[in-house]
Amino acid sequence: MNRLFIFLVSAITWFTFAVSHAATNDDSFIETVLSDTETAYLVYMREEEKLARDTYITLNNTWGLRVFSNISIAEQTHMDAMLAMLNYYGVDDPVVNDATGSFTNATLAGLYVDLVARAAASSLEALYVGAFIEETDVRDIQLAISETAQTNIITVYENLLAGSKNHLRAFVNHIEMRGEDYVAQVLEQSEVDAILAGSEPAGFRINAGLNDAWYYPATDGQGFFITVYPNLERISLGWFTYDTELPAEGVEANLGDPGHRWLTAAGPYSGNQAQLDISLTAGGNFDSAEPLPVSVPRGTILLQFDDCDSGSLSYDIPSINRTGLIPIERVATDNVALCEALMDTVN
Repeated sequence: MNRLFIFLVSAITWFTFAVSHAATNDDSFIETVLSDTETAYLVYMREEEKLARDTYITLNNTWGLRVFSNISIAEQTHMDAMLAMLNYYGVDDPVVNDATGSFTNATLAGLYVDLVARAAASSLEALYVGAFIEETDVRDIQLAISETAQTNIITVYENLLAGSKNHLRAFVNHIEMRGEDYVAQVLEQSEVDAILAGSEPAGFRINAGLNDAWYYPATDGQGFFITVYPNLERISLGWFTYDTELPAEGVEANLGDPGHRWLTAAGPYSGNQAQLDISLTAGGNFDSAEPLPVSVPRGTILLQFDDCDSGSLSYDIPSINRTGLIPIERVATDNVALCEALMDTVN
């Protein structure tokens, strides 16, 4: 992708955005205390998504079926979403060792061993193991949703739920292509049949109608410019923000405010989520080809949309030890109608 083109488009839109919104450095959030049950579910779901990822990685290595490789990547995204929730609420991450097959929860550790052993019987049995995991995830996510009233947690759980249902369909499709009639293993057969028939709502999907300037009103004066590339199934994001501390009084820049920071991020999307890698581009001079700027990786973003006018951005920037979750909305609503029209075409 042409980086100059992305930069020019993002910079032009940022200028319009920045002029419209005065600067402020208030990035506070309302503190929320979770119940023990809510906390326990966040911790458990983080490792349950790891169970799925690790099992599929192992089964892909054993049987070489692309479905395991593809879904293991999606499960990593689910793990990242749960980590963002843990960080947001200040809950310790149970994944202290990210190695395949390593778990803090003894029940999940034992289940991993049992499932891998079961899947060793045949590639067909491995597909049944995949379906078993996804049915289990559906049940557990539904229980987790019933135990919380936090809207951001519910949103993440619902995204995981939609993903598990898609994964279940994928595994059952592979099973049925081998002439097998799939029978529910965890859920009621009627619930599995409804999932396989796709009778539940399709849910929101990222589309080009989201191309816009987005921000969080509590931190007016900083925000994001988002561009969706449907043919590439990728998103480019420009983040206009500030340093973690105000510059010393009297510090001046030749151009702009010395506290300004401009980050970029890009990555693939699926459904209503995108996993982006953050870069900081530095080392160049204004309107000059020399010296050549260098982009340095700084962290990751999990971008999620609830609908055509709202979403959230979870960030993890290890170099400055900062993680957080930012609710976002459009600066203007001009493109909402386009987004809704595009939703009608995909659903």
